[in-house]
Amino acid sequence: MRLISILLICFLSKPSKVVSQTEYIDVNSSILMESRQIKLQLPRNYNASEKEYPILIVLDGDYLFEPFAGNVDYLSYWGIIPEAIVVGINQVGHRRKDGLLDEVEELPTSTGADFYEFISLEVLKYLDDNYRTTPFTIIAGMDYMANFSNFFLLKQNPLFSGYINFSPDFTPLLPKRLKRKLDEIDNKIWYYLATSENDIPELKNKINTVDSYLAICNNPNVNYRFEIFKNKDHFSFVADAIPKALNSIFEAYGPISDLEYQSKLLTSSSPSNYLEDRYFTIQELYALETPIRIVDFLKAAEAIEEKELWDDYQNLSRLAKREVSDTVLYHYFQGRYFEKSGQPKRAIKEYQGAYGLESAGYLDSDVLLGKADALIQTFGY
Repeated sequence: MRLISILLICFLSKPSKVVSQTEYIDVNSSILMESRQIKLQLPRNYNASEKEYPILIVLDGDYLFEPFAGNVDYLSYWGIIPEAIVVGINQVGHRRKDGLLDEVEELPTSTGADFYEFISLEVLKYLDDNYRTTPFTIIAGMDYMANFSNFFLLKQNPLFSGYINFSPDFTPLLPKRLKRKLDEIDNKIWYYLATSENDIPELKNKINTVDSYLAICNNPNVNYRFEIFKNKDHFSFVADAIPKALNSIFEAYGPISDLEYQSKLLTSSSPSNYLEDRYFTIQELYALETPIRIVDFLKAAEAIEEKELWDDYQNLSRLAKREVSDTVLYHYFQGRYFEKSGQPKRAIKEYQGAYGLESAGYLDSDVLLGKADALIQTFGY
């Protein structure tokens, strides 16, 4: 039985705000036969909700945990990526033996194999047993440990869905192994690879070789992104790469961007169907039940207005009633449908029905009551 001691620290910004929680956990591992420290950041609203959260495992947590944890907290605060449980594995004094590989087969061996099982069998099990987690997991590492993280991908059933590799020190056999694995894999994988313009030349050459293999991967299940950061060296590029990596993996999660609006929503034959399908995709990709955002409801309505697809307001109002029935959106969408289909009396009734409901972006009950009054004056009711 592992002994676990927890020191809970709350990072306070304002006393009235819910804040992220960081736990420092000393784990007596039966596999490693020694105690290891894990840092764990819970989402701001973890204790106030019953939601389940993705897991981000950060190798070299002694220096990479805080930058990752800060970016996850910031980006999720604005809804750009989902909230997540961030876990840093401290490896001070253990790094070389943790990443040990067989010199011939180039696979985890001895202490490297033990560390591999420590992550697979102890850390992830502890998280699943003690926290509300989703099946969507990510692992991140830098140089030596970034190379090691790829062996979780090479399993018959990869242990993680997302892989973040910062300036990995790739071993010679790994490029072809990765290419072969990603070509044939039949479940969704996100693979982010990054280096810098002034990275260590030996590492950069190996990284470019791997990119030459992965860039031609045509497997639709693989989301591959490679970036070179200009005017940065081996260490400085990481601060810029962390938010890029997180955004790359969770690209489908955030609110509808202006580019997505123009290229996809506006070209759709049914903005409401596009909106519903988009959030179903989020659930499928990330195992997250995500309510449709107010801002995305309004963008779908904007597309309906621009394309004059008035009938589509019926379906959009159905979604609004299901998702945000406490706001004015349902009555606004119904009102616009009736107004544009030549039924002003029914439009007036819908607009007036918004009285006392919560606002939604720029729409509130006063705006809708104003629209009702305008119709009354126009038609003399």
